[in-house]
Amino acid sequence: MADRVVVCAGTKRGLFFLESDKSRSTWKLSGPHLKSWQIYHAVIDTRSTPRLHAAAVSNTFAATTASGELSGLKFEAAKKPPVPPKLLPKQAQFIKKWNLPAEPRIWHVEPGRASEKGVVYAGTAPAALFRSEDDGKTWAEVKGLTKHPSRKNWTPGAGGLCLHSIQLDPKDVNRMYVGISSAGVFRTDDGGKSWKPANKGITGYEPGKILKQGEIGTCVHKLLLHPSGRLYQQNHIGVYRSYTHADSWDRIDQ
Repeated sequence: MADRVVVCAGTKRGLFFLESDKSRSTWKLSGPHLKSWQIYHAVIDTRSTPRLHAAAVSNTFAATTASGELSGLKFEAAKKPPVPPKLLPKQAQFIKKWNLPAEPRIWHVEPGRASEKGVVYAGTAPAALFRSEDDGKTWAEVKGLTKHPSRKNWTPGAGGLCLHSIQLDPKDVNRMYVGISSAGVFRTDDGGKSWKPANKGITGYEPGKILKQGEIGTCVHKLLLHPSGRLYQQNHIGVYRSYTHADSWDRIDQ
């Protein structure tokens, strides 16, 4: 991969690759792969032999992940895919009232750290976090997040109740972050056993309302972690940055 640049493009028709050399002056298009699957997210894992992981959705075959070595261009569905939990009654009523997506979906796939051979994470809708230890062949739910006491108050966003962002702290193997629309950011410091909301400083939907530490209800659209430890999020209301492992946030788009 050192002399190649490969871009994954997920579409409703399948997965496409755009390939170039370091100059990026010309590109070669390949695809569709995983034909007839909707690809919500795809990532190339370069920890060893380049390997593709994709979040694949079908209105016929439900939702799964697909993985395989990039060179072979043959990607197989998981033997034991992530199975998202059911919506709680209040959440189901909200989705029905506002005609929001309710079907199970895989929203994001994130390779583990360099030291975590074979580990991959996946985020789903309804919101849950899954972990694989065999390169995406089988998945297990991270129940510490699913059973969080605040879950009964998680409200779906326009895309449903989805866990769409997974960020791993490169310096602390026990710390990671997830973004859920529209519950907010959650952080674990013990490898996923327990979680806490991390939304202090985020403006709520009511004008002028600032959420207190531990509160939920912010609609984070994307969460990213810089290697230095700085966190960034694009929220329904504003863009925020944190220097404190998400203990607090500062708005930076004004």
